[in-house]
Amino acid sequence: MVRTKAGRVASYIVGLLMVVAASGCNHTDGVRETATAGPTEFPILRSTNGLHSHENRAMQLVIRDAATLAKVPIVDIPVDFDREMLLIVTLGRVMSDGYSVEIDRVWQEKSKVHVSTRVTQPAPNAQPTVATPYCIAVVPRSSLNVDGFSATVPARERSWSASEAPKKW
Repeated sequence: MVRTKAGRVASYIVGLLMVVAASGCNHTDGVRETATAGPTEFPILRSTNGLHSHENRAMQLVIRDAATLAKVPIVDIPVDFDREMLLIVTLGRVMSDGYSVEIDRVWQEKSKVHVSTRVTQPAPNAQPTVATPYCIAVVPRSSLNVDGFSATVPARERSWSASEAPKKW
């Protein structure tokens, strides 16, 4: 069988396209999202935490734009929403300033982003003090769902009672 030069080039291009299609990779936003079985780590670019968010309920939020961030005025942290997003965890109102929360790890597994948080509890004999602990992490932007996190800020409620912790903690 005799092939023309154009036929060989076309075969090469088709083969190359098949390799690219079979790789299962695409690049969305700031993190390479792959179809591989292993987790892909997201670097935590910056983070901050504190005792007084003034949020009365426990929340886990993913913020991808300035308009949504304006609804959660906790603390200013530099973020470039074209390349980054925020993960916010609040514990709500707790009765000790010995509580704290940190975002330890962020990773993609299959088609979701997962977040590992660590909550530190006060000593049993700690003096009662009202606190509203929070943690904010800046990570590379992704359009994937973040497991357990909401992209919608809940309506604010005013309350004088302690908040209920999420079931995962």
